Amino acid sequence: MLLAIAGEKFGCRPSELILLRDRVVALDFDLAAAARLLERERRAAEEWRGDEISGERTNDIVW
Repeated sequence: MLLAIAGEKFGCRPSELILLRDRVVALDFDLAAAARLLERERRAAEEWRGDEISGERTNDIVW
């Protein structure tokens, strides 16, 4: 997850951060990292919507 976040922050693929040279392995690694980021965003959105329904929404979501 940390590599996925770092890749997103610095605008590069996570596989580049760990110097994966095999294209297939790098693609698999990058797709897995993207899936983890999407899951994190989905959970944050669900929490935010839940807070909206209960009237307890906060503005501290960090994307």
